[in-house]
Amino acid sequence: MDLAGTEVINSARAHAYATASGIPITCEPCPEVPAAVGDMPYWDLRQDPAPWFDPAIRESSGFLGVLGQTVAGFDTNPIERTPSQLVGDGAALGVLRRTHREIAYTVLLVAADPAALSYGLEWLASALRGSACTACAGDEMCVFASCPIDGTSELRHLYDVGLLDGPQVTATLRLTGGGLIATVTFALAAGRPFIFREPLAASADWVDLGEGLVVDLDPDTVHDYCQDPPPCTQDPDCPPPALPPRPPVPVDACYPTGVATFRAQVVSLGVLDQPQWLETVPLIEVMTGTSAIRRLVLRGWANPQGIDCFDVSDPCQACWHITIPYLPARSILTVDGRLQRAVVECPSQVGTATDTPTLYGPQGTSFTWPVFPCPSGLCVEVMAMADTVAPDARARVQLIPRSDMG
Repeated sequence: MDLAGTEVINSARAHAYATASGIPITCEPCPEVPAAVGDMPYWDLRQDPAPWFDPAIRESSGFLGVLGQTVAGFDTNPIERTPSQLVGDGAALGVLRRTHREIAYTVLLVAADPAALSYGLEWLASALRGSACTACAGDEMCVFASCPIDGTSELRHLYDVGLLDGPQVTATLRLTGGGLIATVTFALAAGRPFIFREPLAASADWVDLGEGLVVDLDPDTVHDYCQDPPPCTQDPDCPPPALPPRPPVPVDACYPTGVATFRAQVVSLGVLDQPQWLETVPLIEVMTGTSAIRRLVLRGWANPQGIDCFDVSDPCQACWHITIPYLPARSILTVDGRLQRAVVECPSQVGTATDTPTLYGPQGTSFTWPVFPCPSGLCVEVMAMADTVAPDARARVQLIPRSDMG
């Protein structure tokens, strides 16, 4: 288990170090763990190095790791609803919603001596506090659903995770031949209860925006002509009364409007590339390259028949629509459907600056985050004003499966 980029539980590592130190412990062998997390085979905590090893603290070399014992919370579905009783028979079911997810761990801390165990508890308490920069948002947590076999397909991600109950020592075993094993419990809470898989392999390719088609249009004008089908039971001889005029919708002065010359590129994902029973959410990345991009427009359509995406790009049928007025040169935009957040990273004189862009929906209205509940195929159009698209600008759209249990 990894929290906020720090490895906390790694039974394979703890087993290797304990065995090398002559401390007998048993665990389910997962020989592919080091390769799956990008490590070499574990053999020496100083040379590897172990995440807790600190050359400035002598006792850290005697702490041998955290061995997972039990975990509860991944096999619990956090869905709930509150029906409201009707005056007559029955009830209105109410909205189906997901609560937070609580995850309880029982682990073993293995140490060569009491001083090393004390340090291990200090390190564990610090690591479980997560990043100091997240405030109330929480951190990313990564776990393997099972022993990895080939790569990271068994890897799962949870977001907005924070410590709920700090580590508590429930038992300490002193071994005859030296060494100590402490049983420790702690609990975490995930503000976003979904369990996310790795991005689908078929959605990993980048597309060059500079090679897109050049078109002249106003992306918003078409919405003035989009119409819903009339009710089939409407009597033509008895039309409904005219509705009063709607007040105008206020639009941000920074929202770009009017006809312009765009360079448009499309990304296509087939029905067979999506899982049959899992929801998916998009992860969109745009790299602006050597020039600033203006009036970036992202639109998505369902494509169940798998036809050419340029033939299905009817704006009236778009499932979602995003407009971002401006992105600076050499910046990276990430629109993350997992967190339902967007961020722009751009270079500055003192490092990398981050900011949150405003995501506009159609005609400057609010943007609604898309969720794809079933495999329908997907076409995503990425376009921006042609004279602002650099030759090295590119984009990528990935789909990420999510589940309620796992």
